[in-house]
Amino acid sequence: MRKYLFAIIITLTASLTFAGQIPLQVPAKAIKISDRFREVINNTPVDQPIKAWVFFTDKGIFDETGYKTALAGIQNRFAPKAIQRRSDRSVSPGLDFYDIPVFEPYLDSLRSLGAKVLTASRWLNAASIEAESSVLNAIADKPFVAELKPVGRFVRQPEPTTVLKPSGVPIPDSLYGVSLTQVNQIKVPVLQKFGYSGKGVLIAFFDTGFKLDHPVFDTLRPHVLATYDFINGDSTVTDSTPNVDQLDHGTLVLSACGGFTSGTLIGPSYGADYILAKTEIRDTEIVAEEFNWVAASEWADSIGADIISSSLGYNDWYTYEDINGQTAPITIAADIAATRGIAVFNAAGNERCNSPANCFYYVTPPADGFHVMAVGAVDYLGNILAFSSAGPTYDGRIKPDIVAMGSGVVSAHYTGGYTYASGTSLSTPLAAGAAGLLLEVHPGWGPAELDTAMKSSADRYENPDNLYGWGLFNTFKAADLFHLDPIAPLRLAVGDSVNIHVTVSKIIDSIPILTLVDPPVGASLTDSGNGAGLFTFHVSSANLGATSLTFVATVGPAADTLIVPLTVTGESGIVAGPNPFSDSVVIFLGKSGELKKISIHAADGGKVWENFSDNYNSTRGTVVWRGVNDEGKEVAPGVYFLVIQTDRELKKIKVFKK
Repeated sequence: MRKYLFAIIITLTASLTFAGQIPLQVPAKAIKISDRFREVINNTPVDQPIKAWVFFTDKGIFDETGYKTALAGIQNRFAPKAIQRRSDRSVSPGLDFYDIPVFEPYLDSLRSLGAKVLTASRWLNAASIEAESSVLNAIADKPFVAELKPVGRFVRQPEPTTVLKPSGVPIPDSLYGVSLTQVNQIKVPVLQKFGYSGKGVLIAFFDTGFKLDHPVFDTLRPHVLATYDFINGDSTVTDSTPNVDQLDHGTLVLSACGGFTSGTLIGPSYGADYILAKTEIRDTEIVAEEFNWVAASEWADSIGADIISSSLGYNDWYTYEDINGQTAPITIAADIAATRGIAVFNAAGNERCNSPANCFYYVTPPADGFHVMAVGAVDYLGNILAFSSAGPTYDGRIKPDIVAMGSGVVSAHYTGGYTYASGTSLSTPLAAGAAGLLLEVHPGWGPAELDTAMKSSADRYENPDNLYGWGLFNTFKAADLFHLDPIAPLRLAVGDSVNIHVTVSKIIDSIPILTLVDPPVGASLTDSGNGAGLFTFHVSSANLGATSLTFVATVGPAADTLIVPLTVTGESGIVAGPNPFSDSVVIFLGKSGELKKISIHAADGGKVWENFSDNYNSTRGTVVWRGVNDEGKEVAPGVYFLVIQTDRELKKIKVFKK
């Protein structure tokens, strides 16, 4: 299986390394508290606790023997599925330094100084704490402390209130109902009609809480394998603590991905397994602190999650300069999750307005991660929504990565019934659910393979930008259940006869039906009935010119199309026409070989043009001369000589410009 080489982000220079060059010890920074964080500390009342990250220099391991001993002691902390996922998809198939817990004596030392330890992150080798300013200063003096950073917070404003619903009533579908629009836009139903539902894939959701007794979760409920409330420190994610609306947002996003109510709402991965984490506090605003997200990610990793879906971002502390994939601890953790073989899908954010001067505008951590799939939002017509956060990242990378529907998305409401909801919060679970289908089809795919497949299937793959990213992806195309094998462009001459085998590569048992759409005169396709066919073409003067052949392979509701460029000339050698010409003349290379040089000369022998590379279509084997000289100025009417050289022949053709 193809492995992807991820950049492990380590901001400190290693002084001692073993096992894959992961540092066992890093030096402390010369300035452990940045000027910006120091200003926050100085402006905070001395008796008011401040939340901070404390990064350690090591894990109490200083040699290879200690490293191996530590690894042996943590084997039972990971579920078999987690170990298997590492083996199948990770760039680090076994356990490594990132899996070893934080050194407990360091945590005890923080507590002895008066700090409250909130969480400890094995991936970051850090602890999130709450402490007064004097305690933070004392912690910074400890030799085992590498650096202190503030804890990033996310304050989610209410989701966009403008709900753009499809005009009229969507095409009736007895199964999908009004949810057909949002899943059909990314071609989910085609895969579902082949029987795929995300079965065997484990998807982790991090959000506010989940109304699991809603009927939309009747199918999903038995497939919830684990839950944890990182706010209250218990396993209950279905209660309204601390606020009455606590279940609102999580219910919306989970139902968009995995809900199933026939005739109303069908999510992409309704047959997947789920683990659910409560990481955000619902109030008049939704507040989340990044240490909950990091802790939830490490928890999901140990259980064996294949996909993480989260619809939040952290921008109350971070500036645009920090949106670089290397600064925010949550971003670093998300990228580490990807090295474990977990595909991370995160909302791009709802921060965009008409100008970066008037709002944050850009994607928010962890969507800036190098290996995080940042999901933007479009309407039902595929147009980018005004609020969907944009790229680029500060270091110049394109974001978002992909888009899905994020306005008028049919979702379950925590008080009962269904509603239309909007935001990149809703486009993200649609994308994550589609990824669940892809992992069911291709269990060996890791984050890199998912990234490549989804982007290469998208409608802006050739020209990605910082609003749409690579665009609306096509789940069926990304799955590659079957496809017509490539056929090289055809350059034929009148009188030629060709027989070409048309074949299909597939990973399904069904046999495709092969057809040739609008065959040219003298052409036919015979379907052998076993997934292959024979294309026969007897070329005549009726076929002169440039066109295309369109082959289609169909299996049930799915189809793959192959377009093959076809150029037919009057003879097998080099020809040019029309002759005489008024505006332009086309030079057909026929079967003369690879073009080397073209020059055009006036009747007196003077060279007037040789910029053929600007007008050369190598696929069709044609060059267009538009009757201009090398400076782009139109030449006078009269006789001109075309001198064409290929690797097989040199030919001179006389033409007349009217």
